[in-house]
Amino acid sequence: MSLTGTQKEKLFGRVLKLAQEGWGRTLPNPMVGALVVERGEVVAEGYHHACGEPHAEIEALASLGRKPDPSASMFVSLEPCSTQGKTPPCTGAILESGIKKVFVATTDPNPKHAGRGLGLLRNAGVAVELADEPIQVRAERLNFIFNHNMRTGDPLIALKLAESSNGMVAERSGQPSSVTGKEARADVMQWRRLFPAICVGSGTVLVDDPSLTSRLPDETWCPVRILTDSSLSTLAEGVSPRKVHVDEFSDRSIVLTTAKGMANAERVARAKEIGVRLIEVEESDGGGIDPSCLRSVLSELNLHAVYCEGGPTFARSLLGSGQVDYLFRYRSPKLFDGEDALPGPGLDGFPIREPIEEEFGEDCLTHGFL
Repeated sequence: MSLTGTQKEKLFGRVLKLAQEGWGRTLPNPMVGALVVERGEVVAEGYHHACGEPHAEIEALASLGRKPDPSASMFVSLEPCSTQGKTPPCTGAILESGIKKVFVATTDPNPKHAGRGLGLLRNAGVAVELADEPIQVRAERLNFIFNHNMRTGDPLIALKLAESSNGMVAERSGQPSSVTGKEARADVMQWRRLFPAICVGSGTVLVDDPSLTSRLPDETWCPVRILTDSSLSTLAEGVSPRKVHVDEFSDRSIVLTTAKGMANAERVARAKEIGVRLIEVEESDGGGIDPSCLRSVLSELNLHAVYCEGGPTFARSLLGSGQVDYLFRYRSPKLFDGEDALPGPGLDGFPIREPIEEEFGEDCLTHGFL
């Protein structure tokens, strides 16, 4: 039977939601979902669970547990892979299954492979149909980290900031502040789960003593925690042990410092004593960490993206050096107008491309590319 436009839109919506089941677990691979459809009904589903595990198309076919009906079609959120990697190419599995119609939400972002899988299927007699543009946009945005990696060859650097209605990031400088409400803070936990690494400056570690974990209802997950601390101030005598240095996830913490920090024998010794890993990087003209080193450190550590949080000094450094690829801007209706309020980095000067707007209670989030 022929599917109507409404049916196809609904099935594409389902396959994109299914792809998100792999949230934060698939990098350096994309999140992908797949459906087997017979006579307009979904008879099998699959998604890519984690890097190295079977791809979505293989999962869906295995879930079916039998040969697809001769009239069966497949919906997939990303162009089926056509090359051998850790798993065999999905185009081969589709052809072997006998499926004769494949609906694809968006093409492979890798310029070397884009369209190749579709061409292989078409050349073998499989009818291939790309989704309409709105679905393509949604499918592509889902894997914005993977797409950036494929197109540039570089890790993606994202920056998150929360500010009051008048652009302040704290009610009092040097003291923790709750800028946004619990719903927005819960959303931050979801984004932390997506990224393989999180990064903050030493000021945030000293003032807030954050854990930098993703605390979700069903799990607490810890990304690789990167701390920028040019003088190793977080390891100074008199500073109580910070959570990121001594908690149960301390082996996932890395401190970026400079020659200045490494020259402080007492602080280096304390780092060694509690098992903190130090990486020496270049110093900026202002005496802090050179922000341009972050991307190279990520590459060396085989981390494909980082979610940067923290204060305005760290944010200005990243923004001013052009290091930010993607911005998360949370805004609260609160007004911090006291003399001690801490101003943000002036995000109005950094317009977001392809913005997505979301609301969380009284707070709003705008996120997109810079």
